[in-house]
Amino acid sequence: MGRTKARRKQASKADNFPSNATAPAPSTSAQAPPSVTVEALLVQSAQRIAALDYDRAKKLCFQAVQLANKELQEKGDGADPRMLRDALEILGTVELELGDIAEAKEVLSGSRDILPCIQAHRRVLSQHFAASIQLASATPDPSPAPHLYLAQLSETPQESLTHFGNALAILQAKLAALERAKLGLDGGAGTQEELEDEGEIRRSASRALVGMTELYLTDLCFEPEAEQNCEKYLKQAAELDPSDPEVYQTLASVRLSQQREEDAKQALHKGWEIWRNVEVGAFFLSFAQLPFRSFAFPADSPIYPPGPSRLTCAKLFLELSEHVPALEILNRLENEDDEDSEVWYLSGWAWWLLGEARGDKPRAEDDESKEECWSEAKLCLENYLRLEERDPTSSDPEQMSHVKELMGKLDAAGIVASNGAEGEDGGWEDASDEDAMEE
Repeated sequence: MGRTKARRKQASKADNFPSNATAPAPSTSAQAPPSVTVEALLVQSAQRIAALDYDRAKKLCFQAVQLANKELQEKGDGADPRMLRDALEILGTVELELGDIAEAKEVLSGSRDILPCIQAHRRVLSQHFAASIQLASATPDPSPAPHLYLAQLSETPQESLTHFGNALAILQAKLAALERAKLGLDGGAGTQEELEDEGEIRRSASRALVGMTELYLTDLCFEPEAEQNCEKYLKQAAELDPSDPEVYQTLASVRLSQQREEDAKQALHKGWEIWRNVEVGAFFLSFAQLPFRSFAFPADSPIYPPGPSRLTCAKLFLELSEHVPALEILNRLENEDDEDSEVWYLSGWAWWLLGEARGDKPRAEDDESKEECWSEAKLCLENYLRLEERDPTSSDPEQMSHVKELMGKLDAAGIVASNGAEGEDGGWEDASDEDAMEE
């Protein structure tokens, strides 16, 4: 289980894309150049999103909304509202990303009360997605994405549940249409693109059901039908998309709430094995992937969960005293972002627990001893403290207190931190230093 990672800052994903000229700030009176199309603007916006350049993406989306709205008004009743719907939908996703960043900055700086900022931002997002839903109602193929986003932005669990239900109904209708196409019941066999969409639709439907389950695990947990609905939704999700790891991870949470630990372990391992050996690299977006029909932008592998989901998986393994799987997940998260203090905290805690569990018992030749586990724990906790010293405003008081308690016990036991894969000076190895050496 030893760590072999390099202490290296991640390169910006924007380096994978050519830089674009900065567009003038959008205004309600500005007109897009005649040669520019809504489709071209959305393609450029997708490229900026992939490069994490959300400010530029927002400007492009705003231009696309203006142009699509102008075209819709000029064409009158016979106009197709789908381009405006898509532009509003993507603008909403960009606003969502920008809102996360802005909220984080406000919290860290402490410069203003964050609650009004969040509420105002949610109102803007809700307006974008509500407009998209209204336009979609006039089309034969409404998009579930606005409902999925609004389910996350809703102020009450009941409202969130309604949006998840609406999204699920749209997705189920799409699956029924695809099934008719495959059987030739609609007069055709269905296009290859439509048939390829089925997996994506099933995944989105599965995630909607997972979202509904999570509501009954948290905000609606005291409702009399909570347990029954959790079972029903997850069974339905597994039937729709048996390759979705989120289904089994959520099932593990349900089994834990029922105090069925062995069943929880079985479900968690089943979900983990789906993505355990998946390799994921950089990702790209094309217009063919728009509009976005899932919670996040697509990565190389549809079965590879995002970082927060994998972190939750590690926490569940720790709760079930499955320390080795938890550490395998956490070590991978360290490699992806070595400046995430929560990952270092959980890694240190996991190594400590593994050392305690092993104690002085006989062990396999490749297994670390208690002292080796605790040495790794100390390295992780030192990394946590180093990051917290760099930015004390982000500290979690409970985590910090626990880390200091563990460090005191490790010091009292005479444990020295593992060398890990740090540079010779014991500090972080900066990517820029390595690049300079290569030159």
